[in-house]
Amino acid sequence: MDRKRPWEALPNLALANIFCRTSIKDRSHNIPFVCRSWAHAARHPPCWASMVAENHYFPGNSAADFAFLLDSHSNFASFVDPYDGRRSPHPHRGLASLQGLIGRAGGGAAVTSIYFFPFLTSAGATPNDGAILFLIAEQCPNLKHISFHGSYNASQAAILEIIHCCKKLELVDFSDSPYFNASILEELSISCPNIRGIRRNGNLEPSFSRALSTGFNCLKLVNFSNSTLVDKDLLKIVTSCKKLCYLDVTGCQGLIYYMHIIKVASAKIANILYD
Repeated sequence: MDRKRPWEALPNLALANIFCRTSIKDRSHNIPFVCRSWAHAARHPPCWASMVAENHYFPGNSAADFAFLLDSHSNFASFVDPYDGRRSPHPHRGLASLQGLIGRAGGGAAVTSIYFFPFLTSAGATPNDGAILFLIAEQCPNLKHISFHGSYNASQAAILEIIHCCKKLELVDFSDSPYFNASILEELSISCPNIRGIRRNGNLEPSFSRALSTGFNCLKLVNFSNSTLVDKDLLKIVTSCKKLCYLDVTGCQGLIYYMHIIKVASAKIANILYD
């Protein structure tokens, strides 16, 4: 009877297609040390195009949808920090690490998903938020998903550079960053017509709902959980965003008469999360 071929005997491309379904931490720190065959396959550029595991066990949604928008604890569950939060106080070290990841992907044109918190400097050190964003804008023109989680020090110019250079953006996680404002949303709607998902937790400016409800013709996924969302903004969003199919407003303490709004909206929005 023929022996079954071992895992390490699989072709490199087959192994690479499996490895890209794992976390970037495993791709960096575990898989290359199993055996020579796996180490060689782990250097295959497609393994590094996304910092999100390309698994498909989320019914009806992609892994990127969960990692950047839908998961209530996205930055701890769907995404695994390869450095376990051990950020460097030296600004250039984070830039070098990100540049290395881009190099492993075979160049920035192949990179689709970036969560850049691990590359930021540690608390109290000189911030490198802007430098990282300018690097992404310069080298990753086909970027589709980005998370600003943990970033508080980038300039308006750096944010606009990302928006103007990465025109294929689809999912943007603003989390509690200070970059979610009317002027940024306006530029985002003009430069990135494929935006289909936005996440924002924390404080919301009074004018955000007007900016969000005009220009985002492809918007389908919105997560405002644990934000300062109020009834009038909720009403503006559910009546203006015609293609909306997912809305998360859990933990929004500013909502008072929202149940009537949600009852009406549920007729056209398939999935609404609230408490």
